[in-house]
Amino acid sequence: MKKFAAFLILAMIFGTSTAIIFNISSAESFPSEGNALEKTESALSENMPFRKSLSKLMDGIRYLSGVRHFGDIYIGNKGSLLREIPKPTSRTYSAAKNYVIGFAEKNQIKPYFMLVPTASAILRHEIDDFASEDLYNQRSIITRMYSEFEGKVRTTDIYQTLFDRRNEYIYYHTENLPTCLGGYYIYGELCSRLEIEQNTLDSFSVSYSAHGFYGSLATDFLQSYASPDFVSLYEYIGNDYNVIVEHKKADGNASILNGLFVYNEDAFEDKTDMILGGFSPVIEITAAESLGERNSILIFGDESAKSWIPFLVSNFGKITFVDLDSATESLLSKIKTSDYGSVLFAYSTATFTEGIDFEKLEYIK
Repeated sequence: MKKFAAFLILAMIFGTSTAIIFNISSAESFPSEGNALEKTESALSENMPFRKSLSKLMDGIRYLSGVRHFGDIYIGNKGSLLREIPKPTSRTYSAAKNYVIGFAEKNQIKPYFMLVPTASAILRHEIDDFASEDLYNQRSIITRMYSEFEGKVRTTDIYQTLFDRRNEYIYYHTENLPTCLGGYYIYGELCSRLEIEQNTLDSFSVSYSAHGFYGSLATDFLQSYASPDFVSLYEYIGNDYNVIVEHKKADGNASILNGLFVYNEDAFEDKTDMILGGFSPVIEITAAESLGERNSILIFGDESAKSWIPFLVSNFGKITFVDLDSATESLLSKIKTSDYGSVLFAYSTATFTEGIDFEKLEYIK
């Protein structure tokens, strides 16, 4: 089968090359001036749509020959697209250690730190054993980082909890994010670590939206082999109260959302943005005053927090979420750690390996 696929690919390449050369030699639109290289580049540009179709066809042939690894994405046997993450450098670990511990000492707090494994770690059983050996072991990332923080920062390990639930819909098939169901299990571990009461899943009403959407991992080719997704929106029903979500933008502007969700899937290209109304450098979530005096928490994190923050709202009167990568000095300088009862750093392992602007912590008072 593999030899046959290789033969087809070679035949297609030869056919395409011949067609392009023919176009170059016969195209009347080419001026007489110019060298052959310029003509070739122009012809390739004009034939780009065809080349895109050819690339998709070639990937399809590779898939039929048994290939399941395309770029940095594996196709799981249950329709999940699993993005591999690079091995973090020693500099990544040391930067996180130095800045987070320095932040804790400066503000005389003992923060919490959590790394959320991506689907390629928890759902690696969905690809064959030989291919899964190429995936970097995210367990080792988490273990090493947590060891760096020992005695200085309180860590929250959620790996095993998610692994035990791996047969449930805890990750989107076509986005590199946990679903809200996965977020509930993360929330449970956070409650245990923060020593707050966990509300049961039946304490939340759930509605399902954006049925059948394909996320950013699903290219034209990969979409054919991926299962579509949907967004589940969980809202606490234990009390009758309103929640206000304020998005603070890098340009100084702000927008207000009444409630945790936007019940209009057509409002966003990224359907997971129905949760909290999208992503901003700073997001402040406050509950109505009728709830009385309640705890507050400051969270530094990434988009994976969209899965579990809606659950934490049932426990905190105020949540301030900060994306260090996009937050400006002006926004960060207005944040005072003394206004919060707890501080949490929470990132996906994918974001962590890419590097986080922890140096911006210096702007916070």
